[in-house]
Amino acid sequence: MKKFVSNVFIKYLQSFQHLSGLGIISIFIFSGYAQANSSIVFGTNWFAEAQHGGYYEALANGIYKKYGLNVKVVMGGPGINGEQLLAAGKYQFYMGAAIDQLVATAHGLPLVTVATIFQKSPTCIYAHYNITKPQQLAETKYRILVSSNEVHTWWPWAIRHFGYKASQRGVYTGSVAPFLADMNVAQQGYYGGEDYMIAKAGVKFHTFLLADYGYPEYSETIQTTEAMVKEHPEIVKKFVEATMLGWKEYLQNPAPGNALIMKANPKQTPEQLAYGVKTMLKGELLEGPEAEKNGIGTMTTARWKKIYDVAVAGGVVPKNMDWKKAFTLKFIKDVHVYLTK
Repeated sequence: MKKFVSNVFIKYLQSFQHLSGLGIISIFIFSGYAQANSSIVFGTNWFAEAQHGGYYEALANGIYKKYGLNVKVVMGGPGINGEQLLAAGKYQFYMGAAIDQLVATAHGLPLVTVATIFQKSPTCIYAHYNITKPQQLAETKYRILVSSNEVHTWWPWAIRHFGYKASQRGVYTGSVAPFLADMNVAQQGYYGGEDYMIAKAGVKFHTFLLADYGYPEYSETIQTTEAMVKEHPEIVKKFVEATMLGWKEYLQNPAPGNALIMKANPKQTPEQLAYGVKTMLKGELLEGPEAEKNGIGTMTTARWKKIYDVAVAGGVVPKNMDWKKAFTLKFIKDVHVYLTK
C-alpha cells in the first residue's frame, strides 16, 4: 500500500538532529556526490511495486549499465525519510513529489527535481458504487478518510473544487477496512494500490483520479541534490534518460522488471503487479499532452506554477518563495522517449 508523504520542515530538523550530532549545515556540506565512480543509489518512496517498475526494468535489461551507471535501487517504507537521506548524501536520487519538493525548497534544503515519471498524480478518492461523481460526496452524511500528511495538499484543493467541508474528514490510517464496512465512507487512495484490495474484497466502487478533475501535481518525480546538478550534470542526464527508457520497456514487457520487484519485495504477486501495470496504462499516468509532445518525464514551468499555487492555497509553502528553484528542465528537455514510438 502506498505511503502518502508530505513532509514539513520540523520533521527534517528533528531527523537531522539525530544524525551523529552533526548540524544541518555540516550535513549539507557532505551531501555532494563525492566520487564520480561510486555506485549511484536511488531511493524509492515505498516497498517495490509496479509503480516503480521502470527503474527495475532499467536494471534488469542492463540499460543503466549501457549508460555507464552502476545503480542500486533501495526501497522505502514506513519511517524512512527519503528526502533526508538524499540531502545527507545517502542517496544520489530519490522518488519524490512536487509539493514535497516545494516544501523542501521553501525551507532551504538543497534539493531539486529534474524529471517526473507520472504526469498525472495517482492520488484518488475511492467511493462506493452509488457515487458516480466526486461532488456527490459533499453531502454531510459522507465521511472522507484523509491522512494527516495530505491535509495540506490535495484535501484543501478538493474542498474548493468539490464543495467538501472540513468537518467531513475522517482519519485515513492505511487500511481499507473502514471503507469496506460503511457505504457512507469514502477514502483517499493511490491508483493501482488500494483499489486492488477493494476489488479482491468483492466490493463495488468507483475511483476518482484527482488529476482528471484538475489536480496538477507531478508524482513519482526524480529528485537529486543541487550538488549533483552542479558537479555531475552528465551523470544526472544519463540517469534521467536511462530511466525513461526503462519505463518505456517496462510498460511494453514488464516481466524482467517484475522479476526484480518480486525478489526485492516477495509480498508482491504476479497478479498484483499485472494490476498495477494495467491501471498505469488505463489511467494514462505517464501520458498527457506535454508527454505526447516532448516525451515521458517532461515537465513545464507553467505546470509547476499551478502546483505552487495549490501548495500556497493549502498553506504548506509561503506565497513569496522562489518556487522556480525547486526544479530544473535542462536535463529532461532533450530526452525524447515516447511510449508509442
